[in-house]
Amino acid sequence: MTPPQPEALYRACTTALHDQSFAAGLSMAVTGRDGILASGAFGHADLAAARPATEDTLFQIGSISKSMTAALLLRARAAGLVDLDRPVTEYLPWFSVRYAHAPITLRHLMSHTAGIIEGTDVSGDSAFEVWALRDTVATTPPGTWFHYSNTGYKALGLVLEAVHQRPYQELLGDFLAELGMSASAPAITHDLRARSAVGYEPRYDDRVSIREDGLVPATWIETATADGSVVSTARDMTAWLRLLMSGESLASDLCTPEIRVEEEDCSYGLGVLISEFDGRPHVWHTGGMIGYYAAIACDVDAGIGAVVLANGTGPWQETVVHLVAATRAAREGKPVPEFAVPERKRPAPLAPDDPPARWAEVVGHYRCHNPWLSNVHVYARGDRLWVSVAGGPPDELVPLPDGSFRVGVDERLPERLKFDVVLNGLAVRADYSGCPLYRTFTP
Repeated sequence: MTPPQPEALYRACTTALHDQSFAAGLSMAVTGRDGILASGAFGHADLAAARPATEDTLFQIGSISKSMTAALLLRARAAGLVDLDRPVTEYLPWFSVRYAHAPITLRHLMSHTAGIIEGTDVSGDSAFEVWALRDTVATTPPGTWFHYSNTGYKALGLVLEAVHQRPYQELLGDFLAELGMSASAPAITHDLRARSAVGYEPRYDDRVSIREDGLVPATWIETATADGSVVSTARDMTAWLRLLMSGESLASDLCTPEIRVEEEDCSYGLGVLISEFDGRPHVWHTGGMIGYYAAIACDVDAGIGAVVLANGTGPWQETVVHLVAATRAAREGKPVPEFAVPERKRPAPLAPDDPPARWAEVVGHYRCHNPWLSNVHVYARGDRLWVSVAGGPPDELVPLPDGSFRVGVDERLPERLKFDVVLNGLAVRADYSGCPLYRTFTP
């Protein structure tokens, strides 16, 4: 294979980093089935210390870890320890969700088709957050609708611990070592902080972000949960891409579509997404942590994969797809395309109105110290209520008979917002799917 000149790949990465990201630095790598074709690092791992990002700098890969959790479950199935189509309660007897449908199986959790909440990382602990599902509702028959759930993958980590009688991070650590990912770690701990890039977020967490506001260091967290706890380098991550492109039965099972994702032009397998880019099937996924963001993409037929790890948000999925396309074009003797920064329309916030009397007690700004769900704005527009989470696009709040609100108009959505303490005519506490937030003085 003739790779493109590295400068073409590097130019795409620096364009993405400097023109449309909230990151200080990134690391990238492109691989074929037989080994790494290109790699590099750009920008800063630490702005305050003027420390550049290098190919040895560690980044958190977030939800890309889910495919590794799914791989561990497929290996457990091969060993006769689990059946993916048996109820979760066979492995976690205390697992409980309110539903009026068939039992939730491991496969439903692996494919995000259990109909359960996304999760808010309210505790930082898998066991409590999964146990607390008993206070939520599974809103759709399992296997029928895709709704992303971090909590579901946390439950899968607990299943692995139950059947192996070992901590999840030990199982994952052994797997990473088998793949030759010697620079990677299965859990985010303080011991890794000095070797890691500093994570960055936009300066303000309660409004639409603009680059002119600059970056601030993100909250550092420790975690070892099965929805996303791997720390790695871009070069190390190419071992995982080569496994996905290997044609082995494990890779085939991961990459076989399980459910169509209605709101996106793609399907979900077991821990991976499947789409067509440039008319060619790709396996891909993105990952997001507090201050760290990542993306992978593989053209399995061509045997080309790419990864970008960054310490801030950016167009990383588009970047890895371009890196794959550029490498494929060079191999085929075609002109290598230039990377075009994708246009992203900034969502226009809805102008709030004076609330009707029945909504007056709940309208306001609520905060907590959870970096995953730092604040929500509840406001009225006409005769409807809306909520914006951490400055994101608004979702309509739909009143339900029990006094709570469904977040979003689609009846299948399981997220709920409720207000359970009212003092002097104002709600002072809101509960977003199990995460408590408290009224604050800022508008």
